[in-house]
Amino acid sequence: MPPRRSKEQRKRARRIRKLILALVALILTAALVVGGVSLVSKLVDKLGGDKPPVEEPTTDLIKEPQVVATATVGSSGDILIHRPVLRSAKVSEGVYEFDSMFKHMTPYVKAMDYAAINLEFGIGRGESDYYQPEMLFRVPASLIDTVMNTGYSLGLCANNHVSNGSSLALTAKTYAERNLDFIGLRSLTTQKRYLVKDVNGIKIGFVNYTYGAKTSNTSLVNYFSANELDAFYADMQQQMTDMKAEGAEATVLYIHWGNEYETKAGTTQTKMAQKLCEMGVDVIVGGHPHKIQPLELIKAENGNQTVCLYSMGNFLSNQTIEAMYGGTSATTGGNDWQLGGKCQYRDVKSRYNDPNYGNHHYDCNDNGHTEDGLLFEFSFNKYDDGTVLMEGVNVLPTWCYVTKREDGQNDYSVIPLDKSVADWKSAFGIDEKDLIFAERSYDRTMALVGDGITTINGTCGLKIADYVDAYKAAQQPTTEQGAEQ
Repeated sequence: MPPRRSKEQRKRARRIRKLILALVALILTAALVVGGVSLVSKLVDKLGGDKPPVEEPTTDLIKEPQVVATATVGSSGDILIHRPVLRSAKVSEGVYEFDSMFKHMTPYVKAMDYAAINLEFGIGRGESDYYQPEMLFRVPASLIDTVMNTGYSLGLCANNHVSNGSSLALTAKTYAERNLDFIGLRSLTTQKRYLVKDVNGIKIGFVNYTYGAKTSNTSLVNYFSANELDAFYADMQQQMTDMKAEGAEATVLYIHWGNEYETKAGTTQTKMAQKLCEMGVDVIVGGHPHKIQPLELIKAENGNQTVCLYSMGNFLSNQTIEAMYGGTSATTGGNDWQLGGKCQYRDVKSRYNDPNYGNHHYDCNDNGHTEDGLLFEFSFNKYDDGTVLMEGVNVLPTWCYVTKREDGQNDYSVIPLDKSVADWKSAFGIDEKDLIFAERSYDRTMALVGDGITTINGTCGLKIADYVDAYKAAQQPTTEQGAEQ
């Protein structure tokens, strides 16, 4: 038996034990803060004390994923400067002002982080160059200033009218001089055929194609041929690879396709959209039919999902109810070239005297669809682990409103059909008698895209919820980790 320690030795031993216990308590506190107890248990073992109870991580220690960036992109359809629109914009010889046509859209477009619009024309050299035969669109450069002042930052140039200008080089030069981003057109074959843009902290790849000539990586315009789709898919795959190599975290394809004046996507469109979904394109936005076509969520067997708006419709044009053609039920000739005589009623000469509204065939041109457009909005979220997911989509229906001036010329105004605005008459200058046509435009648009919005947003919500669950589950200890503790 060891000799009994003196009172002073016992006091010194007690002080040392207290010091050790205080040190253990400090270490225990620090260990619990970082979520571990195994080191403390070993220390207590060596000191001969009892092990502290092993506690499971509490829900307070499980972190939610944090959104570190959100990018919202807006897209609008065709700008068609028919002769009446051009004459309406003329202030004096060589001077054209388009601001009044766009003014109501400015706050909505500028609310986007980035916005694109289809520039379905080429730039002309001067007054005599603008007034070409109808359907040959050469426009003043002042239109581009208006487009940019409205808030659009990306011009979509791959379309069947881009070559209408004095030259492709002049059109591209005009955009470049104004620092407008543009895709689908380039001035040199050495330039890239896509754009990767940092939109509010998320890198998005944009590319633009139009139907027409054979696919070629040496063309100044991005063309594809519906008769050689394999060549287009290979070219598009290379664009996808190049965009991702440049850091693209999401990809958007703007494409000029489909049959004019139809409100349903054709077989070629749906076939192409399915293949592009399999390739991993996140968003497809179409143009060219001059009418809005449905919004859908496309799914591939490999798990990919793609948001597809088949057509944005018209933004600004002279394709009013009165200016379009319906044909007659009695003949297959005349102006009913798009349906071969299926339209039931004669051309609508005045919207104010049309007792057959609601009975027109949906693909006849006298029912107002060519007056309809939209600002299509889609948003991506980026999380703190680098994951990028679509947050959802929305649309703001738009209506091209045309009135008569005292001099007989038309006035044109693109109206945002915003249901949060209580009084469209005072807010946007719509005559009382025309409010019903604004409402009809809104209803036509939502009938085509409303179901798609609901489906897409519901799916996005579920996908985000699954991601959040997986993010949190990754922080739970595994069975092996629990055994070690």
